[in-house]
Amino acid sequence: MKNYFKKSAVYFALISIFSIFAPTASTAITGTIPQPIIGAAQGFYAGESYPALFGALGTWNLQPAEVMKSVAILVYQVDLPGAACGPAVNTSKFVSGGSKRLNDSTTKTDASWITNFTVPETAANKTICAISQLTTSSGVYESARTYATVALKPDAAVTATPSPAATVEKPSISKPAFATSPKVGVKAKATIKKVTMNGNEFKSRSVTLYVCDKSDCSDKSESNATKYSDLKDTDAKTITMPEAKGKKDQYVVLYDRVVYGPDLVVEKASSIKKLSVATASASASPTVTEEEVVEATPETTMEEMAQPTPEATPVEAAITSSSISMGVVLGVLGTLVIALLIVIIVLLSRKKK
Repeated sequence: MKNYFKKSAVYFALISIFSIFAPTASTAITGTIPQPIIGAAQGFYAGESYPALFGALGTWNLQPAEVMKSVAILVYQVDLPGAACGPAVNTSKFVSGGSKRLNDSTTKTDASWITNFTVPETAANKTICAISQLTTSSGVYESARTYATVALKPDAAVTATPSPAATVEKPSISKPAFATSPKVGVKAKATIKKVTMNGNEFKSRSVTLYVCDKSDCSDKSESNATKYSDLKDTDAKTITMPEAKGKKDQYVVLYDRVVYGPDLVVEKASSIKKLSVATASASASPTVTEEEVVEATPETTMEEMAQPTPEATPVEAAITSSSISMGVVLGVLGTLVIALLIVIIVLLSRKKK
């Protein structure tokens, strides 16, 4: 009887301890934490490394008094898809694992985490099993398992002999260049070279000038660009862009773009140039010079026509006055001489009579 009571007391103590530390409906998470996502979209091969992601989004939620301690991803190797795996399963082989501390976080997005693992070389034709684990203040929660079948690595001899399509290289294109220094209000000139198609089908070619505010042209956009189209892959020449684009202290860059094959694109960019202000010289602006000449000629003529006769200086006036006086004197003397001659002639004629 005493042994019975002793055993009952021990069981009661164990149950009490378990009830204290075990998650309860009022403190445990609600819902189910998501399965890990493993990067097997491009094939899953022995000896290769892949990412494993714990996505925090989903229908699960913490209780008001619950906080997250850590999140982990465990990766195992099993023989068949769907086979049991985990720490307590002897038939599963541990491959890799990692964890992230969450420091009593209550924000679900903090639990988002990605780690990498390497598939064992011996795992060919077997299966990888991944588990998400979330540890909170209430306990440890495991997700449903994610499985991926491991394939043999492609044979080295096969990979060394690619298919005919894989041997085709993309077209070779050179960087375009500004033929002259780009200026505000002047259509830019671009120099392009021939494109080597390397067996690809040519579809179209264009050169686009982008205007940017940033010196690295990271803000370039189609809304502030001008395009020169209808170019051939064999074109190697200097072209003039359709429009003058950009303002002082902005930047410009050229893109030579070729479309080939099934709408694939290859392109090269020029060096980035800062726009400068064009300075007009007299010889470079014949129209302005002609207008200035046409306007200046009549104005000068009218001024010359309307210009008054300059007044005489005192010296010039004195000379002019002396000249007039001398002329009057000579005129009077001449008149007197003539009159005297007439008188002499009359007197002589009377004496003869």
